Amino acid sequence: MKGFASYTEDMVAESPTVDVCALISLLVRAMVSNPDAVHVSSKLSSSGSTIIQIKVVQGLDKGKLIGKQGRTARSLRIIFQAIAKEQGQHYQLDIDGSTIDPTPRSEEA
Repeated sequence: MKGFASYTEDMVAESPTVDVCALISLLVRAMVSNPDAVHVSSKLSSSGSTIIQIKVVQGLDKGKLIGKQGRTARSLRIIFQAIAKEQGQHYQLDIDGSTIDPTPRSEEA
């Protein structure tokens, strides 16, 4: 069985940009008790950002993804900020209808 590092290295090796959907799917499935109940998809919003949608069938697993006081969701946000900065992209996370904008747009002075 491959470890997390092997999967991420394979994804980066296949493409110069990390397949964000595959990465979030890998992370989320590792955090929940029923990985088969997780569905990850992406779509382009009208503002040009990519919305990563995470659907979780079991309610307890949704709680695991959000975490106490949103700590786990914030951690996912930090990961996406790093990826977005590297790719020059803008991502939004949608966990069962709760949108988290992990890449705040830079404020113009």
